Amino acid sequence: MKYFASLLVLASIILAGCSDSESVTYIGKTLEYQYGESIYHVTFDSDSEMHWEAVAGDETGAKEFETYKAEWIDSQKLFITWGEANGIGVSQILDFENGIVYNHLLRDRDVSIGMGEIRFLD
Repeated sequence: MKYFASLLVLASIILAGCSDSESVTYIGKTLEYQYGESIYHVTFDSDSEMHWEAVAGDETGAKEFETYKAEWIDSQKLFITWGEANGIGVSQILDFENGIVYNHLLRDRDVSIGMGEIRFLD
């Protein structure tokens, strides 16, 4: 029984180390989000702060600093969420492996969903 418990502890340490070391590094980097004609540059300044700017499309020139929460789904997929100053709630899954962002926006009680492409700029 002691042997089995030791194996479980060792396995959990190994798995924890693997998931952390294999995750995509995004902090300090800028991602380009593209939704059709709309393009945003999103820079992750820390593990809780980011800023974005619309560089093409209907919102060109809009920019904001945001405080976000993030959690890894697996080593290639990051769930992030934040509330914008205009009241919009944003929830996204960033799929780094496939270059896709899955987007859910909450305006008042209306939810809209969308999908776009992502790529690192730097």
